[in-house]
Amino acid sequence: MDIVSWFQLVLVCFLGAISPGPSLALVISNTVTGGRIHGVSTSLGHGFGIGCWALLTAVGIAEAMAASTTILATSRLLGGCILAYIGLRTMFAKNSLSFGHVDQRSVGSGIALRGAIEGFLVALLNPKVAIFFLAIFSHMVYSDILWVETSLMGLTAALIDTVWYLSVAL
Repeated sequence: MDIVSWFQLVLVCFLGAISPGPSLALVISNTVTGGRIHGVSTSLGHGFGIGCWALLTAVGIAEAMAASTTILATSRLLGGCILAYIGLRTMFAKNSLSFGHVDQRSVGSGIALRGAIEGFLVALLNPKVAIFFLAIFSHMVYSDILWVETSLMGLTAALIDTVWYLSVAL
């Protein structure tokens, strides 16, 4: 892949990462309610989920998903369930949102793990992410592409997403 294609990939992945949606809402919500550690772990989990989608799409899994309506419907249902869970959790939270200082000593490893899992699931169960990468990579992936290139494409998308959401959380 030439340098112009890599630049296009970086630009489109960056624009996709900064677009508002459930991922941004989750990172902001977790950062405000749980502190920086919760936001950072959510960002890392989300970046890992984006990397999984990008890599799977680049190697051709998205073609199988588009061909099978059952897989597409299942991913939509699971994505809707996780988004509903996060929305209900936010609506019925017992503690109100405060913008004061969160004592980092009170944040345990459980909240960091929960944030990472939530970030990962929001990325992984969002069918729009698969469609986004299918639209991008269908123009960049060709039949005799090397594994190194597909891996770098996935890593590029994951790194851009992680860095963006880390900057939001911090």
